[in-house]
Amino acid sequence: MNKKNDTTKDNLVLVAVDESEAAPLIVDFLTDHKWSSGTRFRIIHVVAPILMDHPMASYPLFLESVEKDVREYAEKLLIRVKSDMQAHLAQFEIETEVLSGIPAEVIVDEAKRLHAAMIVVGSHGRTGFTRFFLGSVSGAVVSHAPCNVMIVRVPKKPIAKAGEKVEAVAGRTSQEKCK
Repeated sequence: MNKKNDTTKDNLVLVAVDESEAAPLIVDFLTDHKWSSGTRFRIIHVVAPILMDHPMASYPLFLESVEKDVREYAEKLLIRVKSDMQAHLAQFEIETEVLSGIPAEVIVDEAKRLHAAMIVVGSHGRTGFTRFFLGSVSGAVVSHAPCNVMIVRVPKKPIAKAGEKVEAVAGRTSQEKCK
């Protein structure tokens, strides 16, 4: 590997965000961490193939409209995440891109292509049946990544009992009786 690639690898952090509540937690992790000078950030969102069991799904214009809406949402998400990061990391280069494909595969391929030093990804914390059907992007990324992976976990929300109000505060929960 040549010197240029070694330098690139040491300085690139690939940040994968989705529409979940993990995005602000990922930003918090990134802005709280002390990064070496010259670190660069590439924030990506991967738009998964749209599979719909809907009568209109066979119409190309309908599918194009849905894909356009999903891509626009992804671009707005990346603009928001980049803006939140720049507020605290103004001295670093931050770029964004919306990509298409199977999320875990695209994240790993992008890390390999860019010689990333680290991947930062969120975890929904799904378990059991839900994880079986929806899979785990972060788990697949960890299994196949060419570099270190930081998984930012989303705290589980407790189930409120009748008559209780549940509030999440900085990753912790507090319960109090409703009056």
